[in-house]
Amino acid sequence: MTFGFFLSTVNANAVSIDYYGYQNGSGTPTGQTATAVFDFISGTQLQITLTETTQAAAFSNPTDVSTGILTGIGFLLPNYARLVVAGSTVTIAPTSASVGFKIKNVPADLRAGSNVSFEWGLTDSGEKQIGNGSAYDFVSTIAAQVTQLSGLNRDSGDNISGPQGGLLNDSAENGGLGVIDSSVIMLLTIDADPVTRGLQGLTNAQRNTFLSSLTNKSVVEWGADYAFGRTTPPPPVPEPATMLLLGSGLIGLAGFGRKKVFKKA
Repeated sequence: MTFGFFLSTVNANAVSIDYYGYQNGSGTPTGQTATAVFDFISGTQLQITLTETTQAAAFSNPTDVSTGILTGIGFLLPNYARLVVAGSTVTIAPTSASVGFKIKNVPADLRAGSNVSFEWGLTDSGEKQIGNGSAYDFVSTIAAQVTQLSGLNRDSGDNISGPQGGLLNDSAENGGLGVIDSSVIMLLTIDADPVTRGLQGLTNAQRNTFLSSLTNKSVVEWGADYAFGRTTPPPPVPEPATMLLLGSGLIGLAGFGRKKVFKKA
């Protein structure tokens, strides 16, 4: 088993964001959730710790595994910056591991620190339209959307071919797909001078501006465009007991009204 080196340092300026799934097109809440922690290791290195946190009971479509797998994260970089494939890596985070992976058709048990970059890719010079009018840079397991990262193929021929290689919480079944349960650390190279292609880092001010924008300018994806995670939680669903009390109250008011009418008569 080969392990890769991973960073888990979190600075004071790190930003943690919670995402809530909404079905693409209809906007219906799916019950899916995820968390991402964004942190700059240096001016040219952005670290993202991405974690799938969906509870199986909350997921509205638990039998369709491919739509339940977290396949990517997108964010809006400043228009002068781009993601660079060279030097960008994805590794399994601490306390996480692979489920259902095979290397040359032999079951593989990949643990924290294992490099799984070959299962992921990124948009290094273009943006992806996600239906809301904003152009986002994506790190994803969906081959059609990204340029593949370099590294060993950790899951036979199934690398970067869709939900395979994505994230799934241990509360759900993986359906035979190779997934990560349930967190990865992405170390992404950012070039703040894409015109000359000479690698240049973001200044402290530029980093802080980017981090502060992420609440409104980042998104996660489940499946192949099945659902997107936004930072606005869905409205709470009333508990059955609350609905019963509300119904009883309305019946009581109706009875009170009838009593007054009869009294008048």
